Amino acid sequence: MNLFIVIIGIAFLQVWGANNPLHRDTWFIRWARTIAGHGQLRADLKVIVAVGVPVAVLVVLQYFLAVFSGWLLLPLGVAVLLFSFGRGEFGDIVAEYTKACYVEDWDSAQERASRLGVSTEDLNEGEWPALHEHVLDEAGYRGFERMFAVLFWFFILGPVGAFLYRLTFIYSREVQPADDFARRLRWILEWPAVRLLGLSFALTGNFVGCFQRLRECVLCLRRSTVAVLSPLILGALSVDEDLMQTCEVTRKELTLLTGLYTRTLWLWLATASSLIILV
Repeated sequence: MNLFIVIIGIAFLQVWGANNPLHRDTWFIRWARTIAGHGQLRADLKVIVAVGVPVAVLVVLQYFLAVFSGWLLLPLGVAVLLFSFGRGEFGDIVAEYTKACYVEDWDSAQERASRLGVSTEDLNEGEWPALHEHVLDEAGYRGFERMFAVLFWFFILGPVGAFLYRLTFIYSREVQPADDFARRLRWILEWPAVRLLGLSFALTGNFVGCFQRLRECVLCLRRSTVAVLSPLILGALSVDEDLMQTCEVTRKELTLLTGLYTRTLWLWLATASSLIILV
């Protein structure tokens, strides 16, 4: 049923795009801030309570629905998955950014980068290599957290896994960005997912270039998700590190990034389908 839920969820996502009506985070942000403001709880307990209580409610709801009919889990799973997918625009902004780079429109490119969440305050006008690098890191991570980290935990733990990841992400990015425990918890959830994604990149992109970089970080326990992901993208797209700082290569990379993620998504769906058939 999980694969069926994923297919339905992605279909809805294609129709709604960035206007996903289930992306309503106010309830959780209010709840999490209430818990975060509780002075008698340790920081780690605040994260556990803020994220754990909604997850526990979902577990109980799944149990009661399953008692009546397993098919009731289908609409619940679709709703939870759609909530768990990443927020905002992604592909269109990257495409607009690369067009602005092509005509060297700095203001337009900077505006698109800001919409992706890239901080451009420390950049001087015309610093294209630095801007490209920032956009690469943010766009690569956005593509990962929006879709693949969610699907990874959905296939592992079902709707509960996807829900857990999204709530942890929201808490660590919007509620308490400075909370080390929350960021560490998000890093732990992303650790296996980003490495599986890297292996997938090797199959959907340049195998040798990506696999060489994957071997360097596959067991690393210190690198951030972005520090692991960006080199994997470079390897998958056959971008030579010596040429990474030139505008042409970085623009090419960003242009091809969406296609890489699309091919990898199809690979995940095909692999999941094959495993279900074999089992």
